[in-house]
Amino acid sequence: MSTKTGNGVKICLIGNSGVGKSSIAHRFVSETFDDNITNTIAAAYFDKKLCVNGDAVKVCIWDTAGGEKVGIFRALAPLYYRGASGIVLVYDITKVQSFQSLTEVWVPALRANTDSDVSLVVVGNKLDLDETRVVPAEVGRNYAEFLNATFIETSAKTGQNVESVLVQLAMKILEKKQPSTANARQRNLIRLSTTSTDEANSSQKTRRRKCRCTLS
Repeated sequence: MSTKTGNGVKICLIGNSGVGKSSIAHRFVSETFDDNITNTIAAAYFDKKLCVNGDAVKVCIWDTAGGEKVGIFRALAPLYYRGASGIVLVYDITKVQSFQSLTEVWVPALRANTDSDVSLVVVGNKLDLDETRVVPAEVGRNYAEFLNATFIETSAKTGQNVESVLVQLAMKILEKKQPSTANARQRNLIRLSTTSTDEANSSQKTRRRKCRCTLS
């Protein structure tokens, strides 16, 4: 593993209350599941270090409240979204309203408070209750494609695909950051190259002037 620790990504979990956002966060960070977990008030913070493409990356997770007081949440949203590089949009595959809320409430709030370049993952949670599913996987996948987002179905209860959500999102975020770094390095190289060329031209002109003086 690389010794670099400067990499860090801020990720927010959003969606209706009861879809399993807190359970996903707990499963990812501590690999545990609690049937009696309480609903989040305002927001909860978690973090975990991962090895992504050989680099140590600190994943900082904000688990936001999804209660019925949407007006209050919208007022607080900028505080939690600010600086976020990735968003996990969570719905419950057994509750169609939780999916509809993504399009009607959460995504509009997200668009109003984040950079347009933020990386997204749409997550259909509670895959362990597949026999009572009401939201087909294809519907979730199509919506994710519409948002230019990754789509994954998970079970916080069994742990299925939970780590994959955060790892894939972290990789997506870092891939977006790398071109900027590469471009900056390229600009520096161009500036260095231009300076060297200018210095060489200046030196050549000086030599030419000296040559003319000698000949005269």
